[in-house]
Amino acid sequence: MALIAACGPDNPFEPNNPSPAALTGVARDSATAKLSWTMCPDTDFASYTLYRSATPGIKNNTGSATALTVINKNATTTWFDENLEPGAVWYYALKTTNEGSAFSWSNEVSVKLPSAAL
Repeated sequence: MALIAACGPDNPFEPNNPSPAALTGVARDSATAKLSWTMCPDTDFASYTLYRSATPGIKNNTGSATALTVINKNATTTWFDENLEPGAVWYYALKTTNEGSAFSWSNEVSVKLPSAAL
């Protein structure tokens, strides 16, 4: 008899990571970035954690990033990062976590804010 290893929920020895979100970011004005992402469809969804950093590579170095918010409702898919420095560039990534504490990272996006009007 052969032992078949499966991925995901059929194999209790492997974590079932949540569906990763697709993240987008745009400058809303010279001091606000608007971040949006796709909703996690998983029934065991627990939270989204949105991170911001002045340097790229957030998922490989979360210590260089700031956790801006933790959202516990999977239908909440927008966040406004306000009171930022005009003309700055910020990097963002979203971590989706499930009830089993498994997680997946979104893509990383950069948002360049326009300079303030004089």
